[in-house]
Amino acid sequence: MTFRLSTPQSPSRPGRLWLQLLLWVGFLLSLLIGLGALLGVFLLPDLEQESELVVADPLLLVEPAAIPPHLALLQLAGADGDALVRQAATAGERTLAYSILLYDSTLTPSRQANELLRVGRQFLAVDDPLRAVAAFNRARTVAIFALPMPPLERGQLLARSADGLVQAGDLGGARQTALQAQSVAAQAAALLPAQRGQILQAVEPIIRAQGSAEEIQRLNELLRAPGQVPQRVALISGLPQLRAEYPAPPLLADLRNQRMAAAQALIDRLLLTGGQDIEPERAALAEALLAEDRLRGEIYAGWNNPALQLAERHELLLDYRDWLLVKVRAAEGGFGLRLVDGWEADKEAIRGALGRVMGELNALITAQIEEDPDPLSRAVLRLESLQWLALQVELGFYPNAPLGDLSSRMEQAQTELETFNSPPDLPIFYDAGAKPPGFRIARRYE
Repeated sequence: MTFRLSTPQSPSRPGRLWLQLLLWVGFLLSLLIGLGALLGVFLLPDLEQESELVVADPLLLVEPAAIPPHLALLQLAGADGDALVRQAATAGERTLAYSILLYDSTLTPSRQANELLRVGRQFLAVDDPLRAVAAFNRARTVAIFALPMPPLERGQLLARSADGLVQAGDLGGARQTALQAQSVAAQAAALLPAQRGQILQAVEPIIRAQGSAEEIQRLNELLRAPGQVPQRVALISGLPQLRAEYPAPPLLADLRNQRMAAAQALIDRLLLTGGQDIEPERAALAEALLAEDRLRGEIYAGWNNPALQLAERHELLLDYRDWLLVKVRAAEGGFGLRLVDGWEADKEAIRGALGRVMGELNALITAQIEEDPDPLSRAVLRLESLQWLALQVELGFYPNAPLGDLSSRMEQAQTELETFNSPPDLPIFYDAGAKPPGFRIARRYE
């Protein structure tokens, strides 16, 4: 006879049941936490890539639906961009202000940088760090290249940009921007010792918290002796002398006035109806824009007319470049509503035309500079023009630019000034290792 041995089954006790339940709950919680962490590993690179993408192309952050069209259209009705961006930022219309700052090339560097900083802080206040970082980075770019700007303001703008990036959580960008402010303090020829100290003290907390040991040591050295600066040359802007008013046909002024009247009529209709039943006015503005665009295209086609002086051709190309930026803004929803259907469908073609016009302007400026008989003046103007072109690249106003060629020519121009014993006080070079990659002030002459 075979017997199977078994442990007698004892009835489960209530305490043991609760213990088993707790163990199962703990297991499930651990499993969920682990899955969440694993998911984060896969999602984090995408989030970082998104941040890098929008910083590299701020236009991705334009929100047409959040732009009040009755205010944005004021520029097409003839309002000054400088005044409008100030009013928009003061009224808290951060999306409108940001759109103006992205597309308007007529703003002064000081206005542009200061309003970008203000808009960046408004984005921070509504917990929108991506747009805040984009605004602070753009303010840094403007401050780096702002040749007509006093060096104290330049350093202060960089310091404020760095502080904004800290608040937005971009500590790496904040460190790099703080070091740019430090370079201005250490190298700008027109700064007084007290002004150098003021800039250095503004970025001191960021560099001490985020900088390397070498960077902190350099900061300490500068703070101990802020007045010891080798003799260098501060560039004086000469680009305005390359421009002269061109003989535009009277019809252009007529069409411009018709466009402004059509834009104002659409604004009035938007205010009256709250955005309802605006198609007749919208279509009238679209027709006016297309008529003006056709004439501007005809004028641009004759930019290389030998009867025009080089300075007149320069102004003509620059004027058409500014018009193309209006078209880009309209095509990408920067006025808060659909304007010209054909432009929306041809966004890439418009950007391609913008790149070609900038390429022609690049070549024309080179020819203008060669007419200057003075070698030193020619070298200074060459460097300034290259820095201006590089700024257009950084702002997105020069699509498909020959970046390598611009960077190489800028290096050659700065080397040429060294041979004249007139090195620029704030040399700018392309830094592929920066985040995002771009042009930065170098420590070449510290």
